[in-house]
Amino acid sequence: MKKLAFIIGLFLIFVGFAFSQTQLAYSGDSGYTLVERTDLRRYVNGKYSGLTSREVRSYISRTNPPEGMQTSKLDRWYDGNFFVMEETLRNSQATMAGVHDAIPSVFKISQNGQMTMIKDKGYPTFRSFPSYTTEKLNIGDSWTAKAERSVDPLNKGVFTRMPIFVQYTFAGSEEYKGEKVFRIKAAWSTNYNGAGMDSDPRGDASLRKAGGTHKADIIVREATGEAILISDSVDETFAYIDGTQVNLKGRITMFTEYPPVIDRQKLIFALNRIAEAAPAAEKTENPVKVAEIVPAPEKNMVFEETPAGIRLSVRDIKFKPDSDEILPSENKRLDEIAEVLKLAPNSQFLIEGHSAAVGNPNGEQIISEKRARRIANELAARGINAGKFICKGYGGNTPIADNSSPEGRAQNRRVEITILE
Repeated sequence: MKKLAFIIGLFLIFVGFAFSQTQLAYSGDSGYTLVERTDLRRYVNGKYSGLTSREVRSYISRTNPPEGMQTSKLDRWYDGNFFVMEETLRNSQATMAGVHDAIPSVFKISQNGQMTMIKDKGYPTFRSFPSYTTEKLNIGDSWTAKAERSVDPLNKGVFTRMPIFVQYTFAGSEEYKGEKVFRIKAAWSTNYNGAGMDSDPRGDASLRKAGGTHKADIIVREATGEAILISDSVDETFAYIDGTQVNLKGRITMFTEYPPVIDRQKLIFALNRIAEAAPAAEKTENPVKVAEIVPAPEKNMVFEETPAGIRLSVRDIKFKPDSDEILPSENKRLDEIAEVLKLAPNSQFLIEGHSAAVGNPNGEQIISEKRARRIANELAARGINAGKFICKGYGGNTPIADNSSPEGRAQNRRVEITILE
């Protein structure tokens, strides 16, 4: 009898042990805002040269995979813009090292957290971090996964992508700001050889070697595996061909924020109202595919569902020729759009400018960017927080109608506003 009780006890312990194990996987399904703050003491050839403070703020939206590219249904595709501001503090004086325009990025994240870059301009600086194992985990269990880090210590605008091998340790579950999360510890050594097999041919050719240590604390959402907070302690040295050595010590902190819940029914009702009231226009040859809502493609304002959120396409906007100055006749439309955006006060708004293609790609790109920013300024003047806007320009690269006709060119001269979700 005692033997049977002992066996039953072992069985119950085993069952409890099995059910306590955790499976980590990435299943994020929304866009997000990523803020990377860097506070590093900089030493050049052993001498302190100042405290480098950098903030990278990015707005990353869900998107569809590029046409013709093979992909798994479990992959998540993203399209983002990164904005960088950096300064060096020395003797209480701030010296700006650079304020950059939007830096584009397109990538996908697989279920195990591995990131594949499609459009790579150096950001995000941490890739495939964190990555997950397919094994079920108990507290204290560890695994190793390959990741990548993009660096530009001399601020040359040339990024070097260094492979890293990260050891992760599962530290258990807890609550963070009222949400169930997992805590993970991570550690790795920087070991880059500019002449080695893993060197980056696109990187800084003058970077000879890099070495150092990192220790990071990571908090991820229990439900989706999305990172909420990463705090990385850094001690790293970069050696260059001319003999220069740059040592960076300090902390890199990354915060991830996710879009707020919006009242979709109220938004759709308001968008339907202004779309139906918009003046008629020629039908496009390539009407957008919609879900859940039925826009009127013959209108000059239509809206559709996209992976990033509800998008309002404002077509045939009346600007002065070759200018971003909006004609007064557009004031009513801008007033109506502002009132709709006020229904999503906590959301970010992506404004994308498009031009007709008339054989001047550089000029078309510039004017599309200027017009996107002008629309943002006009909406800000109507009471929308200016910090909520992300502006991009596409020139004449994404037509929705035939550029060979005046009607088609009018439709292609448009601004698209997405309420990011």
